[in-house]
Amino acid sequence: MDNLKKAAAEASSFFNRAKQFTEEKLGNAEKTYYQADLDNSIRRSDCTKTVTERIISNTTSLLQPNPNERLEELVLTKLDRKVPKPNNLELLGNCFVEAGNEIGNSYQYGSVLIKVGEAEKRLGSIEKEFVQKSSDCFLQPLKSFLEGQMKIIQKEKKILETKRLDLDACKARLKKFNETTPQKLEQILTVQKAEEEVRRAQTEFDRQCELTKLLMDELSITYNHHLQCLTDFVDAQLNYYSSCSKILQDVSKQIGGTGIRNIPPTPKQISDGSPFTYPLNSLPPSFTAKKKAKVLFDYEATDPSEISVSANQLITIQIVPNDNDWVLAESGRDSGKVPKAYIQIVD
Repeated sequence: MDNLKKAAAEASSFFNRAKQFTEEKLGNAEKTYYQADLDNSIRRSDCTKTVTERIISNTTSLLQPNPNERLEELVLTKLDRKVPKPNNLELLGNCFVEAGNEIGNSYQYGSVLIKVGEAEKRLGSIEKEFVQKSSDCFLQPLKSFLEGQMKIIQKEKKILETKRLDLDACKARLKKFNETTPQKLEQILTVQKAEEEVRRAQTEFDRQCELTKLLMDELSITYNHHLQCLTDFVDAQLNYYSSCSKILQDVSKQIGGTGIRNIPPTPKQISDGSPFTYPLNSLPPSFTAKKKAKVLFDYEATDPSEISVSANQLITIQIVPNDNDWVLAESGRDSGKVPKAYIQIVD
């Protein structure tokens, strides 16, 4: 019997809230507005939820740009069956190493492919560490915030709105009763009951306002925590890019930097042991015949692949196909790139 009465009371309350909500939307009922500080806290809470969801979404896209891979990782994580798999850099590195081995490290191209491939594999490994650290120190705390503290705030905000609708429904009933002068004892008792319901609803509403505001005020502490998480994320990025830069600088030094493109292939021994030579009056296909050129302006080399030359100096050059800006120059024992705009061919 008690359960039946409770169910009837809940059904009645739900009907009254729905009626009050509809009347408010139609402009036929008065509405209790939250105090300014509470209203500002609610707005800040909603804003925090929205921006946190956006930050998580965009950071996740940065760490894993492929949506299909993100979905697969999500499913495997839910099933607790996540299997480590090579990322794109590691796949590229494996490809380079295999290609270099197939070509053979006796050729410069093959040996460089192997070196670059190993570097790419190290980059892939560092990228995995960066993704994992970023997830642990930045993404997970934000997700935990949404799943924990923000869910509680959202729940209490819904309860607050329910209490507000109950209060305004009670006020509306009392107002209706007060529009007519009570004539009978039963009418007077009904008005007194309505007044008591308003007082009780007001007390519950005020208590819920205080509780909800206290929860939302704790967002200031949460901001400090998220700030530390953001700092950790930036540190992880700094370490990641610094490590990548070091690896690439090392491999660049190993293979000779950009200047390797301008070095003619070294003649190799053929199977019978005699040295391989190009046909008479021909050069490697990567270069044109050597020509004399006059330097028009002083040029100071900016990296090891270039050489410095002086105005009016005569140098020997070779034009590299598909390069409209540079030529390969020789001056004494020095050789390197020189801008085409700084020379004039004399023969």
